[in-house]
Amino acid sequence: MWSGAFVCVFDKEYSRILMLKRKHNKEWEDKGGWGNVGGSVEPGETPVEACIREAKEEIGIDMKPEDLSLVHVRKVPETEPYEYIMHFYATSIDNKSAIILNDESYEYRWFGLDELPDNMLDGKKDILEWRGMAIKHKV
Repeated sequence: MWSGAFVCVFDKEYSRILMLKRKHNKEWEDKGGWGNVGGSVEPGETPVEACIREAKEEIGIDMKPEDLSLVHVRKVPETEPYEYIMHFYATSIDNKSAIILNDESYEYRWFGLDELPDNMLDGKKDILEWRGMAIKHKV
């Protein structure tokens, strides 16, 4: 089973979300490629640890476990051809923070919640729901 962990990075007002234009996966590029920070959970790593590692690798931002709030878990059962589980977390940072991309993304952009692109890897409805959960948990 594949396990992934992703973090929705909102600004401090939760009015904008940081999205990455991904390039390391053909399927993602075909869908438009805008996605959240994250990736595979490595052996021996928790989903929170994976989010912290991925944030450092992909955008150069240091996070701590207490900065992250679990907002969704998506699981595809073993009855499907490809079984996986994905953990989605949320956090907030200053949107003036220096973002340093690695080679997995073409670019990054802060999107207002009313201007989310159609070509995202996660749906607009999901992003807005996760935002609401993050606000409720005050991360």
